Formats: sequence, structure tokens, C-alpha cells
Amino acid sequence: MGTLGCINDMMRRDKENRELRYRNRERMNETRNRLIEVKKRQSSRSSSETIKRMEKIAQQTLEREHLEQQSFFRGALFFILLVLGISVIVLLVIACFVA
Repeated sequence: MGTLGCINDMMRRDKENRELRYRNRERMNETRNRLIEVKKRQSSRSSSETIKRMEKIAQQTLEREHLEQQSFFRGALFFILLVLGISVIVLLVIACFVA
């Protein structure tokens, strides 16, 4: 193939590549626009759902904190009573041996 054939081949490939790049750009724009539309639909729907969900989570957190405080108070009360009971028994035993 001569020089003229090489030049014609390069020009043909360049033209094909230009068309492919143009088609790829169009496809990327279509994909981008579809993703943006999906995101818009989800964000409008999810914003109200997110607020409701956050309120529900806050309510559940308050309930759990209240239950944890109650169980901690009960545990501390039980521990204090146990220590007092053991100390009373120890004092009675010591008082019996000393007297």
C-alpha cells in the first residue's frame, strides 16, 4: 500500500472514531439523565420517609434509655442491699464471737 492508501485509511479510521466518540457521549448523557431522574424521584420520596424514620428512631432511643436507667437503678439497689445484708451478717458474727 502506498502513502496515499495509508493516508486514506487513517482518515477513514479517524472519521469512524469521531462517530464512535459522539455515540458514546450521547449514551453517557442519556445514562446520566436517567440516573438524575431516578435520584430526583427517590429524594422527593425519601425526604418525608427519612423524617418519619428519624422521629421513630429518636422515640425508640428515648424508650431504650428509660429502660436502661430503670435496670441500672434496680441493679444498683440490689447491689447496695446485698452489701448491707452481708455487712449486717458479718457484724452479727463478729458481735457473737466478741461477746
